Amino acid sequence: MPDSKPNKGNKAVNIVIVLCVVFAYAVIQHFMESSPGSLGLAQWFNSKNIMAEHHQKLIAKVERDPHFKNLDQERFVKEMERIITMNHKRDLGGWVAYKSFTPNVKGQFVSTNDFGMRSKLSLRAMAEKARANKSNGIKNIILLGGSVAFGYGATGDEQSIAAVLNQHLDSERYEVFNLAQGGFTSFMDLFSLSSIAWHLEPDIVILLEGYADSYHLAYESKGGQLAWGLWSGKEEEAEERFAFDFQYHNLEAICKLAAPPDRRVILALQPLSGFANDSAVEKEEIEKIYGYYPKIRKLFQSVAQKNDAEFLDLSTLFENESGANINFFDKAHLTDTGQEKVAKALAQSVAALQDPPVDPFQLRQQALSDILN
Repeated sequence: MPDSKPNKGNKAVNIVIVLCVVFAYAVIQHFMESSPGSLGLAQWFNSKNIMAEHHQKLIAKVERDPHFKNLDQERFVKEMERIITMNHKRDLGGWVAYKSFTPNVKGQFVSTNDFGMRSKLSLRAMAEKARANKSNGIKNIILLGGSVAFGYGATGDEQSIAAVLNQHLDSERYEVFNLAQGGFTSFMDLFSLSSIAWHLEPDIVILLEGYADSYHLAYESKGGQLAWGLWSGKEEEAEERFAFDFQYHNLEAICKLAAPPDRRVILALQPLSGFANDSAVEKEEIEKIYGYYPKIRKLFQSVAQKNDAEFLDLSTLFENESGANINFFDKAHLTDTGQEKVAKALAQSVAALQDPPVDPFQLRQQALSDILN
């Protein structure tokens, strides 16, 4: 009769190996899920896939855009991925509110300050410069919005909307400060205005939005974002009404915080590829938004009209052009050409604004002088 002990020994070894593998997996899973800011193992693998897919898409966008023809495309892609991934501390599919882009990036194509804003100045230096502007009679313009307003898609800082807007305006009368961040919605713009922008003594507040809020109406939210994730998805009519009501309140609060007529507010609805233009750039990815965008336009118009703000419809900016592809880096972000045209339209809107009857900065300074003296 054959000796069965070796077989029993092999089975025991196999069982031990399996148990060790299971235990090791459980330990790794527990460590990754319990570590602050980390991902679960499944999410980690999914993150790698998302990042690889995003990398390929970004390369395709750069290769498609003629503005990058003679530039270091590989370096541009690396810099963009660096600001989006928080120096690889989060995956590209995640959602980080309020401080969405990596701070303190000093690249060839993009610069961010200590708050992740597109500026070579720290937030403190921006505030000091804005205060000096007020004393010298220079009006401070605050640009709020998401990655479109940030200037994602531009070949450099000087080609971004804010920088080009500065170039179009009289430097002895205006200076633009870009507070936009990637992924911001109207809710986050409201937060930025109420907590950060006041330190920059704004005379004019420009909100350039439309895509981010519309996206969550047309497509399923994947990040569990505030407000858009509050509904189950079963009550679509109620969800749509809530979403529009939420956005209306955000825009209205921005207008009221900016307090016309002491300050001026411009609500600008951004252009989209394929909406009111012949661009075919990634239009298949956002076609569901087209049905909501006329309603978003009416919402912007209504808020502006009822709150003494200016409405600027940039969604039709390229409608009379033949070959509008040249304006779009992707479905929503703009090329250098598109950013130049948007900045020019904003400059014309700023120039048409009437000065407020009172200057809150001067009134406050006078009040402080009276108190301290």
